[in-house]
Amino acid sequence: MSNSTEHQANTGQINWLEDAEQGDAPQPLAWRVRTSKRVRNLKIQVFPHGGVEIVAPPRTQPKIIEAFVAEHSDWISKTRSQFAQVRAPEPTLPESIELTALDEAIRIHFAVNSKTGFKETDGLLTIRAPSLHGPDCWPLVQSWLKKRAKQVLPQLCMQTGAAIGLQPKRIHIRLQKTRWGSCSTNGTISLNAALLLRPPEQVHYVLIHELCHLRHMNHSKRYWKLVEKYVPHWQELDKELDKAWQTSPNWLIG
Repeated sequence: MSNSTEHQANTGQINWLEDAEQGDAPQPLAWRVRTSKRVRNLKIQVFPHGGVEIVAPPRTQPKIIEAFVAEHSDWISKTRSQFAQVRAPEPTLPESIELTALDEAIRIHFAVNSKTGFKETDGLLTIRAPSLHGPDCWPLVQSWLKKRAKQVLPQLCMQTGAAIGLQPKRIHIRLQKTRWGSCSTNGTISLNAALLLRPPEQVHYVLIHELCHLRHMNHSKRYWKLVEKYVPHWQELDKELDKAWQTSPNWLIG
């Protein structure tokens, strides 16, 4: 299950965009490059917070990437502006995080410390980072979320699988920006730690969605019939999850 806005022409290091905090229009374009053996041609992904990622085949020359971005700059700007219209202003660093799936609210304290890390005690998450700059703090919050997800999602997936008679061989927890979950042909299910931020009914649907792939490794009519057996209103939940990335917090998708 995935979602992002992409542009492909027949088709690292990160420059961060700090334009969401004040709710202003997107600032001058910056992007990051990710190489992938799976792509043959350059591809652009624009994320809801305004970030731009260029997916390139290995060994693509920087000047080719720069020319590609320049050629499609109007489309990138238009897409970023569309996202900016549906996102509410938010601070660079969150004061709290709602783990909606668990009905928990976690307060956050950010502290400048050369010894980076995080610690959660009695509903308070302390993040130690070299600065209070978003890109220094966000990865630590993401690491904490993955840790929490590993404590919850695998067990929940196994329980759900046992209830419908479909059990994965392995369960991996990741933190992806465009995919809620996946299922491989070897019986491994991968789940996005960000599911902890979603309502329980959406989490349940993602689990059913991936578990049903253990029987049908496709999206055939038989597959969707099986999904509908356990989640009759799956279409509604699917649409909600598709739109969820548009309002995901900066610290998650940045």
